Amino acid sequence: MPATTSTSPHRFAPLPGSPPAAPVAHPASESAIGRMATAGSTRRAALPAQWIPAGRRPHTGVRAGQIVAAQVAVAALVAAVGQGPVPALVAVVVAALLVPAAWLRVRGRWLFEWLATALGYLTRRRGLPGPAGPAALLDLVDPAAVVRSAELGGGPAALVDDAAGLVAVLELGEPADLLGDGPRQLPAPGSLLTAAPPDGPPVRVQLLLTGAPAPTVDAGGGTVATSYRQLTDGRLAGRERAVLAVRVLRVAGWSDGELRRALAGTVRRLVRRLGPVTARPLGEHAALRVLAELAHHDGRPAHESWQVVRSGGLLQASFRLRRWPDPRVEAGRRLVPRLLALPATASTVSLCAGPWAEADSAGAPTELTVRLAAATPVELALAAQTLDRLVTGAGGELQRLDGAQLDGLAATLPLAVAGAGLPASTGPEPPELPFGEAGLMIGSNRHGGAVTVRLFRPESTRVLLVGGVRAAQLVVLRALALGARVAVQTSRPRSWEPFVRGAGTPGGAIPLLPPGRPVGAAPGTPLRPQLLVVDAGPLPVESEPGPPWRATLLVRDELTPADADALGRADLAVLQPLSPPEAALAGTALGLGASAEWLTRIRDDMVAVVNRRALRWALLSPTPIESQLIGRPSRR
Repeated sequence: MPATTSTSPHRFAPLPGSPPAAPVAHPASESAIGRMATAGSTRRAALPAQWIPAGRRPHTGVRAGQIVAAQVAVAALVAAVGQGPVPALVAVVVAALLVPAAWLRVRGRWLFEWLATALGYLTRRRGLPGPAGPAALLDLVDPAAVVRSAELGGGPAALVDDAAGLVAVLELGEPADLLGDGPRQLPAPGSLLTAAPPDGPPVRVQLLLTGAPAPTVDAGGGTVATSYRQLTDGRLAGRERAVLAVRVLRVAGWSDGELRRALAGTVRRLVRRLGPVTARPLGEHAALRVLAELAHHDGRPAHESWQVVRSGGLLQASFRLRRWPDPRVEAGRRLVPRLLALPATASTVSLCAGPWAEADSAGAPTELTVRLAAATPVELALAAQTLDRLVTGAGGELQRLDGAQLDGLAATLPLAVAGAGLPASTGPEPPELPFGEAGLMIGSNRHGGAVTVRLFRPESTRVLLVGGVRAAQLVVLRALALGARVAVQTSRPRSWEPFVRGAGTPGGAIPLLPPGRPVGAAPGTPLRPQLLVVDAGPLPVESEPGPPWRATLLVRDELTPADADALGRADLAVLQPLSPPEAALAGTALGLGASAEWLTRIRDDMVAVVNRRALRWALLSPTPIESQLIGRPSRR
């Protein structure tokens, strides 16, 4: 979608349905803007109904329209008395339509609500023909939205501009970093709303979390899956991502230029508020790419049916939380991480708060929407049943968005769209939102914690393993549990054939190729990355980076001066115990300093995991299945 820096044509454009605001003079200079900002409440226009936080709306079981419908039905019947058979028949038909529509409940919702949902489903655009890029996907879920470039937080960034306002998208953490800083707690979006000034335009904050379980659903109950469950006890996700969307609403009295400045200031305050959690605004290309990845959209046609959205070869169903579980108990506090661990191909959780008018918004209601993606209807049904048991067992209430699945997709993308007005709230205690521990488990540290690496990234990854074929096979077996497609280029196929037969991957046998032969597999994706193992001795280092979502594992039995260039260029090094000459060579190439001496002292079942800024020590901790299939993963 082409970028533009021109000012949007709609100035002082209220949202449809908003009440007229008091006339406010347009500021002619920055000083005028500053003077008007001091007025605070005089600038803020009344919010449209769809943007009023759910916790602030009056909510009763019976609505005024239902009472009116009953009165109309009774009045029609009374008026038809004595008027003949035709008026009586018309009155009976009117009453027969009005009363059930107003007072009949179906699956927890009034019939008139289902009729409104069906009308919207039948009248809106529900499909996206292929091939279609991320910009077309954005137009499907948020019609007329465009992505514009702007200065935000001291650098260029993307703004999603639509009829409701402006949205900035921030990436949390460093998804390209191979070694994270360990698990951290993310703040709840309601607590971030105080970063918005009380005299600014209304702000809505959305925290979007997505993850894939490990082992993957595709791994089933086979050797690979069973072994990885023994390794991690099911505690680690294979992949995770966190995105923050910040929206300033377009209301009467605020021009586009003022909205951009207000959004830039809010983003700066939010970044400071996040503290140790890295947050950076995404540029135009990156924002569109993240939008497509979160929707699992790969350019193929997408289509909404009544119960699912089909996109990227996956079936996706969305659910909205009608009532939060009690946050004072563990099941309520840990609801979000448990949602991300559901047995689906991928799970996406959206937490939205605001807009909030009060200065103290710590208790702002938070709306939760979850979207499940699976390859088959059976897998999706199983994940949905598990979700329902999880929420209802914890005391919550769930609503499947049948007939509005496209709205559910939009709600679980970083757009901070308007909520459905459900009375969902986290209560006085925010939920636990752990982040930063997902990835491939290499081993455990001295405290028994997991040492993980993000082997598969939006860019290519080069890994050099010094130790031998058994340690490489250990890495391969664990990568298979994360859904990776593996190919091995080797000059010693006999060393790999027993392992390939024993691994028994659900996607077919691992191909053993001679060195240099092209792999010929489909490009890697976030859910189906590639691992290419090169076990062929010293080879020239590739100067060009590989494709995204592919990791190349170079296997060396010994570290020689010929490998110094490859070691220095590697994104990650995995080193088993080294001899003194090898340790000196590795220390120089990796800049380890005095730590290089420890490479000669570690146990034979330990490794050093090194990237360009960190060093981790890990005990490989082979499972019983790994020990039987591979043997002791020592170097000799």
